[in-house]
Amino acid sequence: MKIWIKTTTLAAFSLAAVIGFSQEIYAPTRTAKDQGIVLSSWGSGTIKEADEAAFEGATSIRVSSRNFFQGGIVQFTNPVDVSAAFGNKDNLLQLMVLVPAGNKTFGGAGGGGKFGGAGIPGAGGFPGAQGPPGAGSPGRGGGGRGPAGAGGGGGGQRGPAGAGGPGAGFPGGAGFPGGQRGPGGASGPGGPGAPGGAASTAVIPPLSMVRVVVGTSDGLMSEAYVDLSSTFAGKDGWAPAGIPLKAITGFERTNKKITSIAVAGDSVSTFYIGQIKIVNDPTAIYGEMNTRADLNLAIGDEYTFVGSGFGGATALKYEWCFDAGKMDGVDAEGQTVTRRFRKPGEYVIKLTISDVYGLKKPYSTTIKVTVNP
Repeated sequence: MKIWIKTTTLAAFSLAAVIGFSQEIYAPTRTAKDQGIVLSSWGSGTIKEADEAAFEGATSIRVSSRNFFQGGIVQFTNPVDVSAAFGNKDNLLQLMVLVPAGNKTFGGAGGGGKFGGAGIPGAGGFPGAQGPPGAGSPGRGGGGRGPAGAGGGGGGQRGPAGAGGPGAGFPGGAGFPGGQRGPGGASGPGGPGAPGGAASTAVIPPLSMVRVVVGTSDGLMSEAYVDLSSTFAGKDGWAPAGIPLKAITGFERTNKKITSIAVAGDSVSTFYIGQIKIVNDPTAIYGEMNTRADLNLAIGDEYTFVGSGFGGATALKYEWCFDAGKMDGVDAEGQTVTRRFRKPGEYVIKLTISDVYGLKKPYSTTIKVTVNP
């Protein structure tokens, strides 16, 4: 028997209630131009100011990314000095991020063959034209066939698949059949070309990780990766992607005067940045499981455990031990895990929620599971 229960969730919290000091870098209530901010593309990604979503005010920054090396760059005409904030481990670089809901699927149809040329002996067909970027299967052109006594037309060559960014989902190009006219023989009607490749689909995974590269006025670069899947979404879906300044790799070597912040995602996606600031977040981590009561199960029962945690703007990690009463260790990681109980006995299930950067004290909670023979 499979059991899945989600009966408790943490109440919605206001980040403003737990975060004190802040130093604004990109304010949501003013345009980028008014703040001396210049937006530029990174690789083949795009970035621009947009009005279809806003954390506060009327605009935000829209970023379209393909991978960790293609996104957008926020450049500051006047460097932002955060050296005073760097000394406190509770100070974070926080980006308010909105990821539109949905996991889209695009289909790319294979190219269809055209009718072959006249049935006169001839040279090989022309290769198929290259399709535009996408996941479509390549088309295949078929050579024409003449009537008895006439030579066969040349066979069309396979057209190459359309090249493009991952998961772009545009259809591949159609293959062009060949069949040049050659000497001798009467013309016969061309035969139909071979059918195109089968339609294919590309499932684009949702955005879960954002790469942040910080440039400083001394010419140095530093970076960090933010796991959005463990952040707490608040007002209208906006989530605080917080990175402790001390957890930004290489930032300690810089002069702490920020001239640019580049962002890119781990998948083909579009997301919005509604605010960038330095915040002080000493919020202690705490959380709970989807059940607070001890469980009674039968041998072979499968149970899905769900953890819910809150640590302010801090990204969290969830670790599970399914027999904490007898041994310590980590048996599974993730906010949701499923366990099948195959032996009778009593088990202590322990959930540990921790700061992914290791700067805050972890929080643990347990329940007891009795498996009846």
